[in-house]
Amino acid sequence: MNDPSAPHRLSRRRHAATAQFHRWFQLYERPRDAERVERQLRLFADRFEITTADGRRITSRDAYREGITAYGAEERHAHHVRHLAVTEIDPDHLRLDAEVHYERLDASGRTTRATIAYEGELIGSADFEPLFTTLKMTVADRSAEGTFTDAYPANRALSVIHRFLSLVEAPDLGGSAYDEFLGPDGELDLVLGTATVTSRGELARWLAESSQRLAAGTSRHTVEGFQVVTAQDGLYTVGMDLDWNGATATGEPVAARLRYDWTLRDTGERYCRLVRSRNEPLVPVPRIPAA
Repeated sequence: MNDPSAPHRLSRRRHAATAQFHRWFQLYERPRDAERVERQLRLFADRFEITTADGRRITSRDAYREGITAYGAEERHAHHVRHLAVTEIDPDHLRLDAEVHYERLDASGRTTRATIAYEGELIGSADFEPLFTTLKMTVADRSAEGTFTDAYPANRALSVIHRFLSLVEAPDLGGSAYDEFLGPDGELDLVLGTATVTSRGELARWLAESSQRLAAGTSRHTVEGFQVVTAQDGLYTVGMDLDWNGATATGEPVAARLRYDWTLRDTGERYCRLVRSRNEPLVPVPRIPAA
């Protein structure tokens, strides 16, 4: 029997797992400190196994802490995600498969590149941040020298985008779930769909209205055309197309496509903070009457 809620459930879980995957790279792409290493380890379940690209197996947090010191302080690393698929194994477990173009800039200024295949499994968690139980890396191809392109802004931005979407697809969660990646009320200047949000209170009202207007378990988004520019130190300008599908409270299918421009402030916390959002309707948001 077909489960009508399955596309929505899988969409939310894909966004949640994708956010975690983009967070994984960030430790390697900027100077490390103890706090950032511990933050990295919280991506993993109590029992986990990492298989590195050179075949080493890591099964404990202490072994990870020790192994991370092998990355030279004068090296730079970039991870460009070219393909990512998340599938359900069962109601509690997800599988992640990805292709990543990796670049290493050594202390002499030489860049080497490789294509790395990632295979992982994740288990659900109470706050809907799935945790890795396995993560395996395999070098699929090594390429000649090239130009180093920093991937940190993209991985920072994509982690917060997919975290946001994993929450907004369940508007009944309320506004407090967003506190970690919103700027302060005095800086918030968000246009979300057709609504204007300048405070956490307005966000909570918008979510409450959305949960009344939309059928539960139907909202889902696809991200396309992603771009990020570092406007200044700690500030990112993001562009993306969001395809949205859902259903009204009476069951009528609805869809829209919008070009979004976000401004993110990178404060060094787990997630950047969203401070500004604008959109241009490509396929306008339909008017959805109150239930």
